Amino acid sequence: MAETSRVPQLTGGKCMARCASLDGPDQYRHEDHTVRSAPVRAIEVDVEKAASHDKVSLSVEGMTCAACGNKLTRVLESIVGVSNVRTIFVVGRTTFDLDSSRNSVAEIIKTAERATAFKCAPIVSHLQHLDLLLGSPPAAATEGNPAIGIHHLDRLDKRTIRITYDPAANGARAVLASLGVQEDRLAPPRPDPALTAGKGRLYDLLTKTSLAAILTIPVVVLAWADDLVEPQKRAYVSIVLASLVQALAVPEFYIPAVTSLIRAHVVEMDLLVVISITAAFVYSVVAFAFSVAGRRLSTKDFFETSTLLITLVLLGRLVGAFARLRAVTAISLRSLQSASAMLVDGGSTREIDARLLQFGDIVLIAAHAQVPSDGVILDGSTEVDESMLTGESLPVHKVVGDEVLAGTVNGPGTVKARLTRLPRENTVTQIAQLVEEAASAKPRVQDLADRLAGYFVPVVSFVAVGVFIIWLLVGIKIRDYSAGSAASNAITYAIAVLAVSCPCALGLAVPMVLVVAGGVAARGGVVIKSAMSTEMAHRVDCVVFDKTGTLTTGKLDVVAEEYLHDDREEAASIVASLVRNNNHPVSLGVAEHLSTRSLDAVEFADLQIIPGAGVEARHNGSLFRAGHAEWLGVTDVPEVDRLIQQEMTILCVARDSRLLAVLGLKSAVRLEAVSVVRELQRMQLDVHIVSGDQATAVAAVAATVGISSMHVAARRSPAEKRIYVQALMRQGKKVLFCGDGTNDAVAIAQADVGVQLGSSSDVTRAIADVVLLSSLDGVVFLLAVSKAAYHRIVFNFVWSGVYNVLAIALAAGAFVRIRIPPAYAGLGEIVSVLPVIAAALTMARMKRTSGL
Repeated sequence: MAETSRVPQLTGGKCMARCASLDGPDQYRHEDHTVRSAPVRAIEVDVEKAASHDKVSLSVEGMTCAACGNKLTRVLESIVGVSNVRTIFVVGRTTFDLDSSRNSVAEIIKTAERATAFKCAPIVSHLQHLDLLLGSPPAAATEGNPAIGIHHLDRLDKRTIRITYDPAANGARAVLASLGVQEDRLAPPRPDPALTAGKGRLYDLLTKTSLAAILTIPVVVLAWADDLVEPQKRAYVSIVLASLVQALAVPEFYIPAVTSLIRAHVVEMDLLVVISITAAFVYSVVAFAFSVAGRRLSTKDFFETSTLLITLVLLGRLVGAFARLRAVTAISLRSLQSASAMLVDGGSTREIDARLLQFGDIVLIAAHAQVPSDGVILDGSTEVDESMLTGESLPVHKVVGDEVLAGTVNGPGTVKARLTRLPRENTVTQIAQLVEEAASAKPRVQDLADRLAGYFVPVVSFVAVGVFIIWLLVGIKIRDYSAGSAASNAITYAIAVLAVSCPCALGLAVPMVLVVAGGVAARGGVVIKSAMSTEMAHRVDCVVFDKTGTLTTGKLDVVAEEYLHDDREEAASIVASLVRNNNHPVSLGVAEHLSTRSLDAVEFADLQIIPGAGVEARHNGSLFRAGHAEWLGVTDVPEVDRLIQQEMTILCVARDSRLLAVLGLKSAVRLEAVSVVRELQRMQLDVHIVSGDQATAVAAVAATVGISSMHVAARRSPAEKRIYVQALMRQGKKVLFCGDGTNDAVAIAQADVGVQLGSSSDVTRAIADVVLLSSLDGVVFLLAVSKAAYHRIVFNFVWSGVYNVLAIALAAGAFVRIRIPPAYAGLGEIVSVLPVIAAALTMARMKRTSGL
């Protein structure tokens, strides 16, 4: 039987000393203290199974529409050992969980490629690679050689070798030195894989469309100009050119359709195109054969129909590929990476390719230069433009010890910084990965689109058969056509129905919007980690803010202190020792205040953190406590009451039942808090504040920012914050909770949309659905992006429905005198998809505004 373990819930890999969001009697030991919390649902983890589960990402080439993504998802889900599949065709990527004890990545790729005809390649996140311009692998490059950290070798083309290595084992320059390869043999950098795949697809379609057009134009001219050449010569030229155009359709339409039908058991859009172009071509060949035999059919061949149909569908896909490439380019965050860096090597400085940077390198960041990767300033001071990551237009002052982020632009100063992250794993890369993962998630509206698209092909096929039968009967019974003439006339209507229908707009309706919305939000300093948040945020009617660190700056300063112990120094030492190593804002503020004094450390035993209350410990047989006044029961003490009435945040320290010290702290309200609350209220949203602080302090902040006293809750523990959010949700409200992640983790998780105000270093470990990288303005921007995305998704659904109903009716001859001829039905791809893509791309112009 597999071993299981009961694990405590932590936030961001840190103990609840920071997050303080568990509440109740369960305890667990962590470092030098014990956290005591409320009963938390046990998580049963199968240790043996967990050890064999991997997160796998694949880059995929060949996906052209949402149906392709759905097909790949279904194929992967049917493979043993694969679960939790998420595919986003717009950026050409899929991720899934793999039980490596049951299957391997290589076998999964082989199965997926065979079933879908797509090309898949694994993306290994913890490894780096170097592309070298070498005719053959260097002699020293032994695969799996631990001495130089090489993981494996791949030949990309005749001139390029890819060396994949572990940067934790050896740096890039060290790997090249071990191989005896000069740095100038490094191949030019390859762009974002999504952009590369998009460009490859674009060029492929451009070639096919151009060839098809060149071959189609003569066929169309000959068909429309009956007297241009002799009928027999026209027929021979047309069948030859039409056959060549048909050959172009084989890799683009026939192979994907047949492969999906036979191997994946999926009937997709390509099959409709195949049926329509095959019917038109086969009928024309039959008519041509009868004509050569001297037995003309009543309806002559129409090779122009199949050729023009193929050309127009290819043109539609070309336009769609170009628009998708524009969308990916517009929101690609990876393009923010710098291509080079100035390496400080000994006493000199030299320019190197950014891919050759190693852990611990010192780089010189010149004035107005781009920061090559995340690092910490060692020398100098400057101002850095971080707007491309945070959305804040004002530059940020940086001094020694401050962090600089990849992709940001240095100001007038020159600084030296030590790298803390390599280019392929820095903040820009992590945010880009989160945006792509969010785009790959399927919100409820996407499931609706997928269900509708799943019914599309069989419904259209049924309609086409019905149209054929109706026009066959009309021709024979009403128009007195012969059976052959009625059949040939009816088949043109059926072909037009099959060709003009297009579920692509329906399939693109959601994913295209989500991709653009995620990128736009990230460029505005709002990292959306869950696609559900994009779908849900526009429906929010209630916003709940934490106080400390959210509406206020988070930094509490001690502005008053009262010592009720005879020995002030001893009391201060006790206070300093109790708050040491505690990341709660109150503890941090007190610790910073007392750090300027030379105090003796007090060694406490059994230090315990009580979420929502404080800390307690034992020393020399006495119980010491530090926390808020209610917990210690000292609210009536004059010294405490005076500070409470001054609207301060209070920390009380007691030995056994005797009060030793009282400290009053205050924090400044964020500059943007008032304008943000005002804007939310202008949007007809209820704004609340809930805090664990003193009622007077919370009320003062609420009054400052303009929140009604009816919507203020003070002295709430982490569990009570969650209950407060639950109560609002039970009233039917859609709640957004915004906190700094310090002691509101469960409230953030409870809300419909959980928002955490953090920094770029918090983005991957944040427990929230959305992370704000700079200020509270991001809440308003999030709501604006969500609303814009919702409106575009609604438009896309409506347009897709209106187009298909109207187009199919016109193609089916429902209006009798007005119809879409089968030759022009291929325009449906362009007409249906272009408005959907254009609607999504208009979001790319959205900008975040500060100081609302």
